Amino acid sequence: MTISRKDIKAMPPKEPETLPELVKIVPKGTIRVVFWGLRLYIVMMIVLVIIGFTRGIH
Repeated sequence: MTISRKDIKAMPPKEPETLPELVKIVPKGTIRVVFWGLRLYIVMMIVLVIIGFTRGIH
């Protein structure tokens, strides 16, 4: 049995699944330090990329 477009349009919409509530976890201790380190690393890499693009290859 094949399903045509007419059959698909006639189907009632499905009820959306309820998702569980998300709980915000606040990082503590070493995890917080690691995240700050990653942020600093990303900023330093962006600065180096900007310097590289502005000076170009000579």
